[in-house]
Amino acid sequence: MVHSPWITQNSGPSNATGEVVFAAPWGVAAVFPGVGSQYTGMAAQLHKRYGIVRETFAEASEVLEFDVVELCTATEPSARARLNLQTESQLALLTMGVAMYRACEQELGRTVTHTAGHSLGEYTALCAAGALPFAAALRLVRHRGRCVADVAAQLDGGMMWVTGLDTGTVEHLCRLWREQGVRSVHPSIIDGPRRAAVSGLNADLRDTAEEFEARGGQVFPLRVTGPFHSPLMAPAADALADALTGIDIAAPRLPVISGVDAQPHPGGRAGARLLAAQLVSPVRWHAIQRHLAADGVGTTLEMGPGRVLTFLSARTRGHPRPWPVDRYEDFGALARDLRLGADDAPAVIDACLRIAVSTPTRRQDTDVASHHRRLEETRNAPAPDAIAAGLEALDALLTVKGIDKRERHRHLAAATGGRTWQ
Repeated sequence: MVHSPWITQNSGPSNATGEVVFAAPWGVAAVFPGVGSQYTGMAAQLHKRYGIVRETFAEASEVLEFDVVELCTATEPSARARLNLQTESQLALLTMGVAMYRACEQELGRTVTHTAGHSLGEYTALCAAGALPFAAALRLVRHRGRCVADVAAQLDGGMMWVTGLDTGTVEHLCRLWREQGVRSVHPSIIDGPRRAAVSGLNADLRDTAEEFEARGGQVFPLRVTGPFHSPLMAPAADALADALTGIDIAAPRLPVISGVDAQPHPGGRAGARLLAAQLVSPVRWHAIQRHLAADGVGTTLEMGPGRVLTFLSARTRGHPRPWPVDRYEDFGALARDLRLGADDAPAVIDACLRIAVSTPTRRQDTDVASHHRRLEETRNAPAPDAIAAGLEALDALLTVKGIDKRERHRHLAAATGGRTWQ
């Protein structure tokens, strides 16, 4: 048996029973979706199956003084209307995300190296990283939802998607139009290289929609009632900043990548300022994904309802491999899907060879050829050993080529499709 220095039977985190379920050399990020991903009955199976989930929902219900379980498990039409309310949807998503993360830690072990969240999901990411107590996050998110709803009610504003145009062009056009007097239109979400949303007053959105379409873009209105993540929400940001003065945001125990600047949250007062700035700044999800990839993250676990973030990641080359936890009936099924089997060895070795050939050599006078032969020879290794042998040979080859550790880990993750071998 080949014992990989990165992926072995006795390395890495273990779950509550002591079993190593998922360990990998590359980073694993927990990512949390924002408002719009919720659906009725979204937590029903999770709540039924795991005691730690029931404990999390009970904690939320006690803090908020209403039944969060019913909000997230009921399926009748009246439940849908309530779940889609501004404040209720945010509280439901925060609770489900924290519950899912806790269950994942319990069942798979402490696998996560980074966290990030899309808009509201950033609060869940901070909870997961130990920077924000769950009870404090619940109160803060409730206040955030009310502030946002109050300001939005005073504005005839909205949002629209703009696809098919480079996001740099969208940002440039918004800036140009503001200089020309159309001051309310701002980029508000950057989800991919050609997928952005803009916010503004509805009259200005209608006018600029035609301009975007004339330049080859496709425009789709969002079903929202406010110009979120734009300077028009400044009063809400000011009110949230006041509330944040009483919240102690600790330094995260692992990197939490902010949606404002796509950099790690610092905690403390600077972290509080980022949360307030989030209400008036674009959500830079594409930049977050690029930061995670550059930091050696090869796998993301989407913790929350639906598959929105998985969809966004899968559509963009170079992003970490996404796994939507909500699609699995339990964490055992997720763990089985995350593991490669012996039958996957030929595909993994082929991927290793493609990476070896396509990665430029950055050092002179290195013995690349012998390492390449060693990698070729792993084709003949017994199936139980071939994957680990191939990964070791690829890592050694990339090392002599002068590839740094983080980039090597990204290549190893790419070779396995973000899955692990044990």
